[in-house]
Amino acid sequence: MRLLELFSGDSKSDWSVDEAAIELGLSASHTYRYFRTLSGAGYISAFTPGRYVLGPAIIALDRKMRLGDPMIQAARLVMGDMLNAAPADSIAILCRYFQEHVMCVHEEFTTRFKQDISYERGLPRPLYQGAASKVILAHLPLRQVKPYYEGVTGEFERFGLGANWAQVKQTLRSLRNESVVITSGELGNSAAGISAAVFDDKRVIGSISIVIPVVDASPEVRTLLAPIVAKAGAEMTQKMTVLASSGS
Repeated sequence: MRLLELFSGDSKSDWSVDEAAIELGLSASHTYRYFRTLSGAGYISAFTPGRYVLGPAIIALDRKMRLGDPMIQAARLVMGDMLNAAPADSIAILCRYFQEHVMCVHEEFTTRFKQDISYERGLPRPLYQGAASKVILAHLPLRQVKPYYEGVTGEFERFGLGANWAQVKQTLRSLRNESVVITSGELGNSAAGISAAVFDDKRVIGSISIVIPVVDASPEVRTLLAPIVAKAGAEMTQKMTVLASSGS
């Protein structure tokens, strides 16, 4: 697993056995066996002699996830309803909370507008930036948020969450009491987001959002879309709660 995680990092996408052995603190022989096993299964692939990148089995798993993930399947119709009410070029996104990040796992759109920065599918985003992240952050336990906050205090202040822990707590309580979180221009200047939290019973597991071109994000449009997104969050929560209880 640690070897696969090397290939998913942002700084480096291809590795040799020797480089990976040094990075992981393993012997070259042990690392070679791991490379051979993962290569044989298609999870990594040699693109030049001795250098490897992620392999085609990863794509197969991604397709399996898109077709088989109950959360994605439950969201498709809900996301379609949001798009029907939104301005042209809007994008509906479904995000999961993942290792102190927020990750888009599915998106629906009719025509896509070009954003400066987006919740690109598969790209981890911080908890303090953008509506889809902030609505999750607001519903996490404060004891879980505090150590995260202490590592990125400047970013919390930069994105309007508070200049100190007392202010952050107050902001998060306010966001938690709202049915949706709305931000504009936090992920580049071209997009505005309206997001609702998704729970499986009482635990926040993600968010569902509509991302609209900022030029269309008038107060009237936001007022129109806010209850629609809130309803989508409630519907997804109901679906995920049923799924969670059926598996217990």
